[in-house]
Amino acid sequence: MKKIRVLQFGLGNMGSMMAKIMLEKKDLELVGAVVRNEEDKGKDLSQILKLKQKTGVKAYSSLREAIKATKPDIMLHAAVSYVPKVWEQIKPAVEASVNVITIAEEMGYPFKKYPGICKQMDATAKKHNVSILGSGINPGFAMDLLPAIISGICQSVDSIKVTRYIDFSPFGPSIQKNIGIGLSIREFKEGIKSKKLPLHIGLPESTYMLAHALQWKLDKVYETRDPVIAKKSFTVKDYKKVEKGQVAGFNHCSFGLYKGKIKIILEELGRVDPKFEYKNIIQIKGDPDITEWMNVPSGHITTTSHAVNLIPKVVEAQPGLRCMLDLLPAPVLSLK
Repeated sequence: MKKIRVLQFGLGNMGSMMAKIMLEKKDLELVGAVVRNEEDKGKDLSQILKLKQKTGVKAYSSLREAIKATKPDIMLHAAVSYVPKVWEQIKPAVEASVNVITIAEEMGYPFKKYPGICKQMDATAKKHNVSILGSGINPGFAMDLLPAIISGICQSVDSIKVTRYIDFSPFGPSIQKNIGIGLSIREFKEGIKSKKLPLHIGLPESTYMLAHALQWKLDKVYETRDPVIAKKSFTVKDYKKVEKGQVAGFNHCSFGLYKGKIKIILEELGRVDPKFEYKNIIQIKGDPDITEWMNVPSGHITTTSHAVNLIPKVVEAQPGLRCMLDLLPAPVLSLK
């Protein structure tokens, strides 16, 4: 079997993890990486990823240069969260007939919020015979695809609630800043009001994806965001000290209304606490009622693995802008 040639765009926490995973996969060949820091240009990835042995894989500061030099089949994108910036960054790859998987949260199901940009992405991808997919653990699996699949053993479904518990302590400072760690309650509320504090990006996208799977044309989707306050002072590794009374986490919910009734509730309970148990609980009310409980570990493990395992499915997918509902399941890829 011919190895799939993969270009990695972005070597932050998530991108670095994906690069390391790909280096261990039998059917994938990591051929290059696009980096933001000019000083990393030309380096072997072993220097950037702090690996003991050289990889023979080079870093580039220009996407076009990287594509020309490496001729990838697909690019994994891990750099930004919002659709307009994603499209700006991945467009040169799509126009060069390179498939794209992005872990940008808004790309999990961008069709409702960005119909115009989605039409551009879809048309460009089809013109160049490639596919674009946005997916991670959430959106893309835990709170949308998985409950949709489980609903397939029901005769009918009245409502679905998914609760996800996450420890954010392994994530980097940029993510912890986005969720308000160390802010006062006033600062947290001001950040929510000004939209400078996104918390979890992607809950509405997961809500719309799940509704689409169930053929529910939602009347309305709305969100609530509440801070969780530290009961004692503690230090976040590699970030900052959080004082008693400051923000140490959040409760973020998305509600989907169909025919005036709340049919979908997605709630993410995020904390910066290594003792916080990872859980993903899916509750389906219908015929029959179903409750599924599983531990879904941190996104820096699961999002990265999921994106890598999706590579063959996206290369084989029909051209255009896709979501996870369009693809067959992607089992784990074999190690070397």
